[in-house]
Amino acid sequence: MAASLLGEKPQKEQEVQEVPMDPDQIELDLEMEETMRMGPLVARVREQLSQADTSRFTAENQWIKNLLAYRGIDSNQAGKNDTKTEFRSSEEHKPYIRTTTVKTRAAFAQIMESLLQNSRFPLMIEATPVSSGAPNQATNDPQGAESQEDFGIGFEGDGQEMQPGATQDNMSWKESDPLYGNMSEGHDKSGGQFAQLSPAGRAAEQMNKLIQDQLEESNANTELRKSVFESCLLGSGLMKGVFTEKKTIHKWVEGQYSPTQVKQPKIRSTSLWDLYVDPNAVIFEDAEFVIERHRKTAKQMRDLLGMEGFRADKVQKCIDSGANYVNMRFEHIVREEEAIMNEGKLWEVLEYWGYISKEEAVQAGLPLDGDAPQVQVNLWICGQEILRVTTNPFLPQRIPYFMFNYEQDAYNLYGTGVPECMQDSQKMMNGFARLAVDNLALAGNMVFDIDETMLVAGQDYDIYPGKVFRRQGGQAGAAVTALKFPSTANENLQMMDTFRRQADEATGIPSVSHGQTGVSGTGRTSSGLNMILENASLNIKTVIRNMDDDLLQPLGKMLFYWNNQYNADKIPAGDFDCVATGIRSYTKNEIKVQRLQTLLQLSQNPALAPMIKLPYLIRELVKGMDLDPEEVINDMNEAKIYAEIIGMAGGVSSQSKQ
Repeated sequence: MAASLLGEKPQKEQEVQEVPMDPDQIELDLEMEETMRMGPLVARVREQLSQADTSRFTAENQWIKNLLAYRGIDSNQAGKNDTKTEFRSSEEHKPYIRTTTVKTRAAFAQIMESLLQNSRFPLMIEATPVSSGAPNQATNDPQGAESQEDFGIGFEGDGQEMQPGATQDNMSWKESDPLYGNMSEGHDKSGGQFAQLSPAGRAAEQMNKLIQDQLEESNANTELRKSVFESCLLGSGLMKGVFTEKKTIHKWVEGQYSPTQVKQPKIRSTSLWDLYVDPNAVIFEDAEFVIERHRKTAKQMRDLLGMEGFRADKVQKCIDSGANYVNMRFEHIVREEEAIMNEGKLWEVLEYWGYISKEEAVQAGLPLDGDAPQVQVNLWICGQEILRVTTNPFLPQRIPYFMFNYEQDAYNLYGTGVPECMQDSQKMMNGFARLAVDNLALAGNMVFDIDETMLVAGQDYDIYPGKVFRRQGGQAGAAVTALKFPSTANENLQMMDTFRRQADEATGIPSVSHGQTGVSGTGRTSSGLNMILENASLNIKTVIRNMDDDLLQPLGKMLFYWNNQYNADKIPAGDFDCVATGIRSYTKNEIKVQRLQTLLQLSQNPALAPMIKLPYLIRELVKGMDLDPEEVINDMNEAKIYAEIIGMAGGVSSQSKQ
């Protein structure tokens, strides 16, 4: 009996193992497990989006007013969001004086003219004053090298003992790059017989060329224009980057199309309307998280299927589920008809950059390095599905957005734009213009006082040439009396012009700078006009300094870090510093060129010429003229050859004259 029972037990286990599992049940179980793991992350992002959306309600209302003012529309005429009437409802004529439009465009034009004077992105890479990767000065003058310290020659116990295997070649600084040749660190002490250059400076120039080429490939100038315009209009602008993009290089090998893909840094502008920032942050760098809200078409959703890091099954599930985009409260004004026409045809995708706890990261299956209590991640969410989850891939880690303000507000994350600066002046200009038009409508027409008791009943009161009124009594001419209203249009127009000048002061952009004629007072003379324009430029300089600090310089550092992380084999050795050249290009470049030219004239004095380093002077002068020194200036050996040729040519010409 016991043996039979023992023999039946394995048979029953085998029968249980052979029962097939339902594929649908397996898929359902996996989805349930996925929901249990990822659901808290989705809920957290949705909650943070709601908090950020609520906190910026006041800022959004101001942005809407700025946009309507730029378009020349009264906020009460926009309809749905703002029902407050700015002027009397009895006003028959409601013209809008579009001074806000002109001022905003003028501010944008002045900023871009100063930033892109030479059509290059306003960013420069320079070597630090004390370089660690390559020397600031190098020469092939054997007397110029710091020989004793470099070669470790001295007496026993001086700390300069020669190590085993030391030779003269490996104890002095040598750079294998052919750009420097076989040179040693130090200054040329021969009086110009040997080459003298700055390896760190040359390396910075090479790095600068590389980054400028990458910015050109990214259409950085176009993206910068979009962000700067939005900062002038709304008060703040945004740029996104630096993130990695795969660029396809089209080429043919032996007649066969053989494209290759390379990694390329990418930057682009992001609309302020679509970015939701941590409401607790007063400055952007302190933000715990940011969420960018994307509006994706069906094609853009399908493009996500082939992108690195995206979960194709989740993307396809969202596509199959249909469009889920819901218009926000501002979109019927900002995007107008587009928001209505595309309703039901778009997908909402949230891009989250921020911190999550270590426990949440483990639950999401992210690899962890170190013992940090928080992990910076990037999440892409559509509906309740996580399309992508990864740790921040860039080093050093930071949220890849740059916010800069047109006019800083010390106690607010967002800045002040041109329309907000002059909104009161704009209202008053509109008001006095309407008063003037309404008054002229009355003063320019006749109003009639008719005594019906003196006229025959049943007459038509329309007025036209040759009109006849039949009178049945009373004094002649007393039945119909014309009334004329006095004109106050000139006074109203003078007040409108007064508030136009107030708008000039409020924005720091004088009307003369954008083509206003009829300037009087100080601006009647050339010196007075120049003084007005110089004072006006102070406001634009402040805006550009904001861009330098908050956008250009941090962006340059991120590009430098990206190249070290993903493009290390193409960057030169050296110690670099990133310098934003926005305000430099506005003022200092021309001044620098003028000073170099003055110094060049001084070098013609035989007494001063030996004291001036002409190669450095010429090189800096060429760089100040925005030319490539490598293409324009000869090195010392080439200079000697050309000097001999010129000398020989001079000798031949003198002989021919004799």
